[in-house]
Amino acid sequence: MSNSFFVRTTPQGLVQEAYWSDPVSLAIPYKTTLSELFEEESRKIFEQTFTKALLEKHKVFCSHVTIIEQQLELCFFILSLEQDVWVLGVDYLMQLPPDLQEFQKALLFKMIEQVASMHARYSLHNSQVVYSHFEQIQKLNNQLVNTQRELQRANKKLEALNLDLNNRLVKDPLTGLVSRYQYRSEMQSVINAHPQALGLFAFIDIDAFKQINDTYGHAVGDEYLVAFAKRLASLPFEKSTIAMRIAGDEFGLYMHELASVDDEIFSSLYRKFEVYVTERPLSTSIGELAISCSVGFAVYNRDTTNLFELIEYADWAMYQAKRGGKHGYRVFDKLLYDQRYSEQ
Repeated sequence: MSNSFFVRTTPQGLVQEAYWSDPVSLAIPYKTTLSELFEEESRKIFEQTFTKALLEKHKVFCSHVTIIEQQLELCFFILSLEQDVWVLGVDYLMQLPPDLQEFQKALLFKMIEQVASMHARYSLHNSQVVYSHFEQIQKLNNQLVNTQRELQRANKKLEALNLDLNNRLVKDPLTGLVSRYQYRSEMQSVINAHPQALGLFAFIDIDAFKQINDTYGHAVGDEYLVAFAKRLASLPFEKSTIAMRIAGDEFGLYMHELASVDDEIFSSLYRKFEVYVTERPLSTSIGELAISCSVGFAVYNRDTTNLFELIEYADWAMYQAKRGGKHGYRVFDKLLYDQRYSEQ
């Protein structure tokens, strides 16, 4: 039995003797009062059954009540004889078929009656034995409590380390966007939900960002990137969008489950990008600084179904935008991409 106990108590429900208790902390002699095992509603049900047993001795009473420990439901059998009350609690009975439940109840009734009868006739356990058992159980319980406390401390440390590691992997420490270590996994997760749908990847490079760092220093450069990332993350697209920092001044956006992708979609998305991200200067500690970006688009389930290729294609299209004068966008063209080496 994974959770159960069989005890002898006083008429007030104080455990005097535990024949077994699993776990040990469920029923500790001279320490546990059975009513303490329950929350208010369950306590009332148990106490009603316990009172019936006190009033009608030599008769076994049964009830199903949930104990606080692990929010576990136990089936209780209670028998009162003279000044002693025997209580058996088991957690498996409700899992049995109805016919086996009745058969098992009959066996448990007989067992409780026999133990109670033997105790009354032979006084099997004198006070010294009980005290010795109590000391052993107390030691075991103390060990259990100490072990649980150590385990709780270890779990808290592990949770903190896991949270820190997860944040380091998922979030870029400077901008708070999805990081370079995790963005492919995040993209794959949304693709897996609708693998046949179209997706759009935008590779974004900030034009002339090196001049910001060279002119104003890296601290201002970081402010500039943070301000840019906030705008990128707040773009009001209809589809949920993964905003990511790929490296340095390179960023990405991925939208999935698009109904269609055509020139009008590219133009509309880029215009929205301009309105919300690049039309207004970015605020920094040395004042407002203009922002300009080159963007390359590639389409998942049209250009490729390989994420590494998708990002490479969008990256290549972004460089076409830079070569075309910057501050604009280009859509990936497979024919031009395949001809790139023959032109060199």
